[in-house]
Amino acid sequence: MKRTPSLAAALLATSPLTFAAASNAAEPAIVACKFEKLPQMILTIRGGMGALDNTLQIGQSKPVPMGVGSNLMSAEVGAQSFTFSLRLPANVSVSAPGQDTLTYYGDCISTFQPD
Repeated sequence: MKRTPSLAAALLATSPLTFAAASNAAEPAIVACKFEKLPQMILTIRGGMGALDNTLQIGQSKPVPMGVGSNLMSAEVGAQSFTFSLRLPANVSVSAPGQDTLTYYGDCISTFQPD
């Protein structure tokens, strides 16, 4: 695995189209993130932007579908919404109905290695 200071460093090293094409390869891009006060998160990008087979797994929970865009990735887990920014530093915003949105910062490790 390639250690990067953040998810963004690995993903922004190429354009979103290049990342999407790389994610369509036989091997998925797997990103493990640890944000302050949150369990480890595993983002699995199989089909790239707009694909329906990308997932987010939080801790030991069952993976849920995740949307991948050019700058953000998002998923719903129960009543909570998780939005990952692809900009430095790596962060995730967590929101739920009737509650303030909280943003957490952390580090990510990615298997994605641009050419």
